[in-house]
Amino acid sequence: AMADTLPIEVIILAAGKGTRMRSRLPKVLHDLGGRPLLGHVLDTARAIGARCRHVVIGNGADAVRERFADEELCWAVQAEQLGTGHAVAQALPGVGDDARVLVMYADVPLVTPEMLQPLIDADPSGVGLLTAELDDPAMPYRAAAVRRPQQWRAA
Repeated sequence: AMADTLPIEVIILAAGKGTRMRSRLPKVLHDLGGRPLLGHVLDTARAIGARCRHVVIGNGADAVRERFADEELCWAVQAEQLGTGHAVAQALPGVGDDARVLVMYADVPLVTPEMLQPLIDADPSGVGLLTAELDDPAMPYRAAAVRRPQQWRAA
């Protein structure tokens, strides 16, 4: 299949402030199970065979770069946090013309390679999303964020 022949490059969005965490440490450097949030996402990107891992940094950029100095990464800087699309745009110049692009969030560390497989297998000419199905979508965001969705679905 054509999808198998196109290399995958991952853009990881790691520029956010993490205001709700009330910490000076950049959000993506907070530990989960002894590894920074961003570290888990980088591991997943490596596990799916990404040709290149692009990390968009902004808030606390130097600290993030320093913490992952040993990793082979392409860094892009989003100086002003102007939204998700703008963050992705900062990394695009470094992405190969032949690549399929997978965008991941540095602060969503529990996404596994298995969850991403349907997106990887999908028709490369389209756009795919990984969504979580919640029992009660009307629930306030903060409460929903700590509950484990029963079902992940690639759409």
